Amino acid sequence: MPWYFCLIMGGIQRLPLSLALWLGSFLGLPAYYLWRRRTGIALANLNRVWSGEKSEIELRQIARRMYQNLGQGFVEFLRLPLLTSENLRDRVSIEGMKHLEVARDQGRGVFLLSAHFGNWEMLSAVIALSGIPFNVLVKKIRNPRLNSFINEIRRGASVNPIDKEKGAEDMLQRLRNNEAVAVVLDQHAHPNEGITVRFFGQEASTFKSLALLARRHKIPIVPVFIIREKFGFHRVVYEPALELCTGKNVGNSILQDTQQCMDVLERYIRAYPDQWIWLHRRWK
Repeated sequence: MPWYFCLIMGGIQRLPLSLALWLGSFLGLPAYYLWRRRTGIALANLNRVWSGEKSEIELRQIARRMYQNLGQGFVEFLRLPLLTSENLRDRVSIEGMKHLEVARDQGRGVFLLSAHFGNWEMLSAVIALSGIPFNVLVKKIRNPRLNSFINEIRRGASVNPIDKEKGAEDMLQRLRNNEAVAVVLDQHAHPNEGITVRFFGQEASTFKSLALLARRHKIPIVPVFIIREKFGFHRVVYEPALELCTGKNVGNSILQDTQQCMDVLERYIRAYPDQWIWLHRRWK
């Protein structure tokens, strides 16, 4: 791990949690103004979804709160090595854990459906610290040092990262071992990898691999989200496994199941719009 990453992480870990979170929230505001290109993308996405429903002032407030949430999420990520199952109990409430347990009772592993929502990295740590063998599909970052740094923190929290591009066999083996694999399904997919569904009422190319693998290997898909509540506190919500299509028309089944996934994501984003990352060009 590069020395400057260690220095930053060490400084954040030495701060009291409340001060670290305040610092993260404070640093999020300058990012709103300085990261103009991404802020422009966020505002364009917000206008695409809520034009006519929310004022420009409201949309800018959502974008600013999103940056503040990202800032808090950053410092919380650097503090993941400090987390234990004991100190999580005071900061994170969990609802619907039985849905994950019921899905795992089938013995075929579980896909956990989520998004870049709330503090998704903390969500991974919460699941792993609950004693469930946990893996997450990740996209490799171009900077190798930064990529190693991030994955090292994940592994320190008992989260096993699987390379989205090269880890297919590893993922399937872990599912055969009845482990959980998390998939975030909220980003644009290249036409060769995606299928077009409706997201916030508009066409959006979405990765079809989740629905395809779930159908092929009869793996349940359980939605799970982490919601940031009052300062430093979170709520994790598991939903019942999706009722996947079983029809003979594979293409139609994949389309319907992928749409189901998008409908779940949209429901949470509508309820907590400042907790989703609007910085990505979701609609192309």
